[in-house]
Amino acid sequence: MFHNYLRTALRNIRRNPLFTGLNIFGLATGLACSILIFSWVQDEVGYDSFNAGAERIFRLTATVKDIESSAVPYGFANAIRTGIPSIKNATRIHIDQKIISVGARKFDEKRVFQADTNFLRIFNYPLLRGEATAVLRSPNSIVLTEATAIKYFGSADQAMGKSVFVDNDSVTMQVTGILRNIPSNSHLQFDMLLSIDNWDQTMDPQQSWRFFDSHVYFQLADAVQPSPAVLKMITRQMEAMRASAIAGTLAVPASISVQPLEKIHLYSHYRNDYPGQGNISHVRILSLVALFILVIACINFMNLATALSGVRAKEVGLRKTIGALRRQLVLQFIGESMLLSFIALGLALLLVFAALPFFNELAGKSIPFNLASPGLAAGVLAITVITGLLAGSYPAFYISSFSPIKVLKGEGVLRGAFLRNGLVVLQFAVSIVLMVSTVVVYQQLRFVHNRDIGFDRNNLLYVSIPRVGSRMQNSAALRSMLRQSTRIGDFTITGELPTDMNSIRPMTWRGANDRIMINCSYTNVDEQFIQTFGMKMVAGRFYSNEFADSDSDYVVNETTVRTMGLSPDAAIGKTIAVRGVEGRILGVVKDFNFKAVYQPIEPLVMRRWPSGDFIVFRCTPGNLPDKLSEIRKALRAVFGDTPIRYGFVDQDIDHLYTADARMGRIFNIFSILSVVVSCLGLFGLATFSTQRRTKEIGIRKVLGSGEASIVLLLAKEFLQLVILSLAVAFPIAWFVMDKWLREFVYRTTISPWIFAATAAAAVLVAFVTVGYQTIRAAVANPVNSLRSE
Repeated sequence: MFHNYLRTALRNIRRNPLFTGLNIFGLATGLACSILIFSWVQDEVGYDSFNAGAERIFRLTATVKDIESSAVPYGFANAIRTGIPSIKNATRIHIDQKIISVGARKFDEKRVFQADTNFLRIFNYPLLRGEATAVLRSPNSIVLTEATAIKYFGSADQAMGKSVFVDNDSVTMQVTGILRNIPSNSHLQFDMLLSIDNWDQTMDPQQSWRFFDSHVYFQLADAVQPSPAVLKMITRQMEAMRASAIAGTLAVPASISVQPLEKIHLYSHYRNDYPGQGNISHVRILSLVALFILVIACINFMNLATALSGVRAKEVGLRKTIGALRRQLVLQFIGESMLLSFIALGLALLLVFAALPFFNELAGKSIPFNLASPGLAAGVLAITVITGLLAGSYPAFYISSFSPIKVLKGEGVLRGAFLRNGLVVLQFAVSIVLMVSTVVVYQQLRFVHNRDIGFDRNNLLYVSIPRVGSRMQNSAALRSMLRQSTRIGDFTITGELPTDMNSIRPMTWRGANDRIMINCSYTNVDEQFIQTFGMKMVAGRFYSNEFADSDSDYVVNETTVRTMGLSPDAAIGKTIAVRGVEGRILGVVKDFNFKAVYQPIEPLVMRRWPSGDFIVFRCTPGNLPDKLSEIRKALRAVFGDTPIRYGFVDQDIDHLYTADARMGRIFNIFSILSVVVSCLGLFGLATFSTQRRTKEIGIRKVLGSGEASIVLLLAKEFLQLVILSLAVAFPIAWFVMDKWLREFVYRTTISPWIFAATAAAAVLVAFVTVGYQTIRAAVANPVNSLRSE
C-alpha cells in the first residue's frame, strides 16, 4: 500500500509541475525563513546557559528612585557571601580600560574586567592553562583569553608566566592563566581578568556601601531552591545590610533586586549595563514574523491543493468505489503533503546554507548551522512535520469527504471557494500588516536619527584622555599645548560624553521637603563645554573666565528646575546641594538627550572642573586630517607613545540604536519575503482560475467581449480579496505599531499616507501577480479552447 501511495504521489507531482513547484518553493521559502529566525531566537534566549547551574546564578540590581542600575555598591559581595547562609558564592566585577605594555608594544584595551577569586568558581569559562582557584589569588595576577595571549605573545604556552605592564608601566602583572575565548552567547564579554585587589587598594573602605560602581553576582547554595519566596527573603536581607551600613551618612537610599543570569541579556534596561544586550520585544516580534511566514506558506499549500481537488475527484471516487476507506485516503493525502514538506525541507536547507553568511552579517552574529546538533535537528524536523501536517490536513479531510457517486458524475467537487477566498484574505492581511509595520519601523528609526537632541552632534571628535599620571597636571598641559595651535579651534575637556552620562548623585535645595530625595545625573565640565557642543542657555549664563565663578556653582538643565517646581529665570541664584556640596545655580541649559530616546531626559547638574576623561573637538568638514595631526602632536608631547582612543559623537549616538537598526533590517527583509510567498499562492490560484475558465473566456470572446473587459473580469475576483484584506489588516497594523511606538519616549506618528501607500502597493502587487495569467488568457485564440466542443 505504501508503495502504491508513493507512486501516486510522484505521478501527481509529474502531472502538475507548475503547482507542485509553487507549493514546494513556497514551503521551502517559509521553512528557510523560519529556520533562520528560530536559529536567531535560539541564540538570543540561550545566552549564558552554558554556565553549569545557570538557573542558580543571579545578579544584583539597584533602583534609586526611578533610576534602575545594574551596578551596586561593591560592599555587597563579601557581606552576602559571609552573612547570608542561602548564598554559596559571590563575586564582583569592575569594568575598566587599561593601557597594556608588552615589551615595546602598547595596547589600549577596552574590555578589561577586575574580579575576585570567586569569579571562575561561579562562571564556567574554561581555563586552557592555570587553575581556577588560584589564577586570581595574587594581587598582580592577570588572566588572558586565548586570542589576547596570541596577540601579545604568539601562543597560549608562551604567555604563561610572562609579565605585562599596566597603566603606563606603573604596575607589573604576571600571566597566571589562559581562558578559552569567551563564547559569543555570554553577556560578559572581556579580553582579560585582573585581580581586583589592586583596585581595592585605591578605594576608601568607608565608601564600600555608598557608590554604585560594581557588578555583583551570587550563586545559591546547593540545597537552596531558587523559588520566589527564597529570592524575596534574600533581597530583604541585602537591603537590611545596606540600610545598616549607610545609616547616618549622605549615601543614596536604594532598593535591591535580583536578576536571573539567563534573563540578563534580553531583560536589561539598566543604567551602567554591559554593551550589546538584546531585547525581548525583538525576539517576540521576529518569532511572530517567522510564524506568519509559515502560516502563509501553509495557506498557499491548502489553497492550491483544494483548488486542484476537481482534478483528483475521480481518483477519490474510484478508490472509494473499490473499497478504500476515508481513513486510508486521509493518510494518503497527508503522506503526499509530508513528502512535499520534506522535499521543501531539502530545498530550504540549501537556501539556509546559502543565506546564512548574509543573515549573520545582517544580525551581527556568528550563528552556526550544524545539523549534527540534536537540538537544531529536532527543531528543524519538528517545524517540517508540523508544517506538513498543518498544510495537508484540510485538503486531506476535504478531498476524502467527496461522495463517490457525485464525483463520478462530475458533481460537487468545486466546493470550498469561500474557504479558499477566506484564506487568501488572511494571508494577504498578514502580509499587509507586515508591510505597514515595515514602513513605521523605518520611519521611527529615521526619526530617532534625525531628531534634534539639543546639541549639534555632527563633526564632534572626542579623544579619551589616558589615565596615567596626574589628571589635573595632564589636563592643564594638554589644554596649554592645544591652545598654541591656530588649527585646533573649539575644544572642551569633560568628565563624560553627552551620550553616556551615568554618574548619579543626590540633590537637595533649600526650601525643599526634606523627605524627598532628588537624584540627578552629574558631570564635570569646563568653560568651553556648551560652545563646543552647540548647546543653548535658556536662563543665566555658563561658566566663564571673565567672571570669578566659584567651582561649587552649578549649571543645570531645564528638567532639573521643573523638578524643583521653578521656572528657569526663578531658579537662577537658588542654592542647591549635590552630595552635600552647596552651590548656587549659575545658569540653566536647554534640555539635551544624554540617553537613548527610550528614556526621558533626566535632571542633570554640571560643575566646573579643570580635568576630565575626554577632550572633545569641534571639527569642520575638510579640516579633519590637519586637526588630527595637531591633536596627535599635542597628545604625544604630554603622554608620549601611550595609545590614544578616539571616536565621533554622532557614531556613538547611532550605536545606541544599532540593535533597533538591525532588527529593522531583518524585519524588512522577512516582510518582503512574506509578500513574495503570498504572491506565489495568488499566482497559483490565478493560474488555476484561468485554466478552469478557458472555455468561458473563449465563449465570451466569440460573443464580442474585448480583451480589457476579460482581464478586468478575471482580475476583479482577486483584487476584491486584496481590498478586503486591507480592511482587515489596517486596524490590526495600527494597533500593533501604536503599541510598539509607545516604548519610545520620543516617537513618530502613524501618518494616513502610510496606509494609502500600502494599499496602492498591495493592489499593484496583486494585479501584477495575477496580470500575467489573466492577460495571457484574454489574448488567447478562442478557437483553441472551443475546438473540442
